[in-house]
Amino acid sequence: MKRQITTTSKLIFATILALSLLLSAAGCAASGNAGTPSATPGDSPVPDVSGDALTEDPADDNAAFLAEPASARVINIGYDGGLCQGVIAVAQSKGFFADEGLNTQLVKSENARDAIAGGKIDTSAGMIAVWLKPISNGVDIVFTVGLHTGCTSAVVLADSGITSFADVKGETIAITSGIGGQNQNIAFRFLAHDGLDQNDYKWADFPGDQALAVLERGEAKVFVGPDQLIEKWVQDGSVERIRSLDFDEDFKDEACCAMGISGAFFAENPITSEKISRAVYKASQWLQESDENKAEAAQLLLDEGHISGSAEYALDLLKLYRFGLSNELTEKSLYDSVDEYKQLGILSETIDADQLKAQIWKPLDYAQ
Repeated sequence: MKRQITTTSKLIFATILALSLLLSAAGCAASGNAGTPSATPGDSPVPDVSGDALTEDPADDNAAFLAEPASARVINIGYDGGLCQGVIAVAQSKGFFADEGLNTQLVKSENARDAIAGGKIDTSAGMIAVWLKPISNGVDIVFTVGLHTGCTSAVVLADSGITSFADVKGETIAITSGIGGQNQNIAFRFLAHDGLDQNDYKWADFPGDQALAVLERGEAKVFVGPDQLIEKWVQDGSVERIRSLDFDEDFKDEACCAMGISGAFFAENPITSEKISRAVYKASQWLQESDENKAEAAQLLLDEGHISGSAEYALDLLKLYRFGLSNELTEKSLYDSVDEYKQLGILSETIDADQLKAQIWKPLDYAQ
């Protein structure tokens, strides 16, 4: 069921917030429920959110916004320079944040999750596969909107004759980002979906740029890593995908990455959080509208120094991903990941899955 926000309730909320600033009282938290179901790719155009999807009276919404602490300062948004977070840079460069009345700046953050936890930034995007465990262990971050699908694949040498993980049982699987990191977590899910046991394989972590050489030397049979690295090897014929978040039926409609906001920031600034999330969603929606928009974004990100490499390769990567994700799709992705990670031992077996799901997912009604 959608959350409905009436003009009267918004006015009351704005008044309370304004008084709280004068009287130094405590702030309020806000949350919402998932939107309506999404269509599968190509079934229908990306939903229109050109207007304010929540506001019945913009004046009331603006009063509530101006009563929040973050409305009067620069909002620090983490960005690591990767295309997985490219939507954030697009939202900044194309003015989607400014259109919401936000004063934002991008802050270079190699580890956005820790930067949010340490108060260095207010929000950023992260892979569900890597953020779920620390959040379950107490890191105060909530997800508000999905960014896109895709991101990760499992590949083998093109001439290896290997077609599945079942062909290499007992062998070494190479990953990057560390043992227990996102790529191993995703690999565990690949195996589980294929009815295989992660304990039947050996695991080795390597720097990503060495992965092809690792396969060629026979030190591993499969590499699981980011498409941003892998796609160039696919294009030159060096490797072939045997599993992928981009193309496989059981993963291609899952959110890979989502916008994470500091729990404290969200509680103190619910309207600002709504505006941040809506700006990101509109940028994501714009990317999904056409390959021409993706090409413009690739060149823009390159020209402004947000990414390295070539605009052509960046465009190829952007075409792998699906943007403009509905709340329902992102919610299902999060909830499925919680359930599977608990079954696989990535999350503690003592975790209350339902409680964790309610804790981490705070959608607003911009993503229909």
